Amino acid sequence: KGNHTAKLTDALEPVRAKTQNIVGVLKAGAATKLPGIVVVGAHLDHLGQGGPSALDPGTVAPHNGADDNASGIAGLLEVARTLGAKKTELQRDVYFVAFSAEEMGTLGSEHYVKHPPVKDPIVAMLNMDMIGRMKMNQLFVNGGDSAKEWKEIVEPICATHRVDCHVAGSGYGPSDHM
Repeated sequence: KGNHTAKLTDALEPVRAKTQNIVGVLKAGAATKLPGIVVVGAHLDHLGQGGPSALDPGTVAPHNGADDNASGIAGLLEVARTLGAKKTELQRDVYFVAFSAEEMGTLGSEHYVKHPPVKDPIVAMLNMDMIGRMKMNQLFVNGGDSAKEWKEIVEPICATHRVDCHVAGSGYGPSDHM
């Protein structure tokens, strides 16, 4: 019933782990080449059993991520396969980057930007994070306003395949393209 006081101290120690991005390069094979490179990226990591980056950090249970990381990496591999078959038509080198530590704050892509493997400027980047979430024949292409070319590229493809596409958004968001 009296006044009680308590003193609490806490010592936090960062936990560090080594990780790495995986970069594959497809060299342009066209007779006429353009300056700059194109980056196609996706992230490798996911939340596993949860943790501080999870939406529910107090829950220790599998945080399934096939729609998040696995879909992007599958897309990245398919783009690499498709472009590899058309290498002689490519006018720019294409860098395929599987970024690490996206879930911990886009650490892998930050490292890539700070330590690029080449000095050539990046002229375009396609980030594939959480792809394949089409419902009721509607596909949302986020970041569609980040380049004027997106709508004129995506909309005719959607029309050909009879998919209702919504191409919009600034591209601002917590993923590797930032």
